[in-house]
Amino acid sequence: MASAQAPALPRRFSPRRLVLALALVVLVVAMVLCTKFLTPTELASIAPKPFDPAATAEDLYSRAQSELPGEASDLGKVVPALQEDPKSAADTYKAVSPGENSYVFPVRTTAKVVSATDASLRLQVDGVPGQTPVLVPLTTAVNGSPLRDAMGFKFADAPSQTQYQYVADEMKKLVLADLESSVSDPASLEGKEVEVVGVVAVTTTGASGVPRAKPVNVQPLSVKAA
Repeated sequence: MASAQAPALPRRFSPRRLVLALALVVLVVAMVLCTKFLTPTELASIAPKPFDPAATAEDLYSRAQSELPGEASDLGKVVPALQEDPKSAADTYKAVSPGENSYVFPVRTTAKVVSATDASLRLQVDGVPGQTPVLVPLTTAVNGSPLRDAMGFKFADAPSQTQYQYVADEMKKLVLADLESSVSDPASLEGKEVEVVGVVAVTTTGASGVPRAKPVNVQPLSVKAA
């Protein structure tokens, strides 16, 4: 007949294990007490904001309105300089270079309107060669990209090429809205002087200058009767 087994003794913890277990409990409690639990509203306030091309364009446009007039150079001096040597002109007149051999010059002029259509004004600018047409677009030819670039907004500042272009598109809308009120009747400006602040974008194929017969398009920031 098999002898009866002795009942198992309860497992005993060593003092070292008890100390470690107690320390772990204290650590967990301390972590819970020190953790700040955020409300959904607080989480939303610190989360990265989605990129908003319209809001970005409004900010850049507001900055352009306050900064560009003071930074703009005389168009009558800029055009002959860039026709001679675009890179040297860019250094002299503090142009922005958004890409290789590409420059954006902030410019201003007070000039006579020699012809006007709903689409553009053609200016006679002192200092610009007579064979160089100077045009200020008013409608579809308005381009927001040079103005965007002039304000230092780079491709890397947008999450994608599409969003980068959207910023320019939104800036174009802002320019057109202002032109609609400031130049409501372009034909009435013919023969008169206007004050124009804007940017001229130039892309060259190398070290050569810009041909004098090539039109100069001043992408407008503001146009008003002098």
